[in-house]
Amino acid sequence: KATMGIYESDGYRWIRLLDHFGFGGILADEMGLGKTLQAISVLAACKAENGHCHTLVVTPASLVYNWCEEIHRFAPKLQAAPVSGTQTERQLILEKQGDYDILVTSYDLLKRDIDQYDALKFDFQILDEAQYIKNQRTMNAISTKRLKSQYALALTGTPIENSLAELWSIFDFLMPGYLFDYRYFSQNFEKEIMLKKNKDLQERLKKMVQPFILRRVKKDVLKELPEKTETTLSVAMNEEEENLYMANLAQVNAKLQEETGIEKANRFQILGMLIRLRQICCDPRLIYDNIATPSSKLKACLELVKTLVDNNKSVLLFSNFTSMLDLIQVELHNLHTPYFR
Repeated sequence: KATMGIYESDGYRWIRLLDHFGFGGILADEMGLGKTLQAISVLAACKAENGHCHTLVVTPASLVYNWCEEIHRFAPKLQAAPVSGTQTERQLILEKQGDYDILVTSYDLLKRDIDQYDALKFDFQILDEAQYIKNQRTMNAISTKRLKSQYALALTGTPIENSLAELWSIFDFLMPGYLFDYRYFSQNFEKEIMLKKNKDLQERLKKMVQPFILRRVKKDVLKELPEKTETTLSVAMNEEEENLYMANLAQVNAKLQEETGIEKANRFQILGMLIRLRQICCDPRLIYDNIATPSSKLKACLELVKTLVDNNKSVLLFSNFTSMLDLIQVELHNLHTPYFR
């Protein structure tokens, strides 16, 4: 259900080639160049050829439902399920994991559920926004490296710029031991290259990692790109938000039933009720003063903004509610992200 560009077909073949020889890889195309589609095409082909493609996708929380929607859109024969919701709901999904081709979870939920994954073995494991494991000491990195699979793929549009330790951590997920253990790598590569500017070692490391990294930028494939790309991200409410929303919805329904008929109901009153529900969806703090933490939607928004900023993108952010901009402004300030309102 998609027409792939030449560069996307090349990416598909590159992933399949690495898979054939038992290697992992980093698909590092710039943001917006279809890394998700290329990965899904590989999974669809493997399901068609082998009858199965038991896969775990780990992604930022804001993209969990987007992955499921993209799989359904581009490869409807693949059965995908989000491992989300309450702990009980997630456990039920994992217990029935054999009913699905693809499980999609977030880095945060994987950390909480990691013990339940110890008994599972996947054909593929895919890390989206793999820069989330660039620090080897974090639970993000530790938990993803406990997963067991036949093939590993990392997707990231963020160039590795800060330190070679980030490169080592992602390769430690893909092919443990290929870049040696970290102590050896740090002494013999990282310090020699970063501190002593050893060009020979830099060239040696480049030759070692280059076959396993594929990066294209937009200027290279401009002729193949559509004029613009629209993506709808679905964000699930947490349990408290959902309870709050349903309680308000019940009030709205009760109020409407009090009216003699919807035709005679006060239009402005109905509009006010609907706006209140929309505000709860954005962030319950727009209405309630006794809530301290940002909403699921605001967290997803900030996650997306951070990814875009890390990729040197500029962002134009709109909201229907100026009070929502107040909350966003506070969070951007806390993240030390420069902004203009």
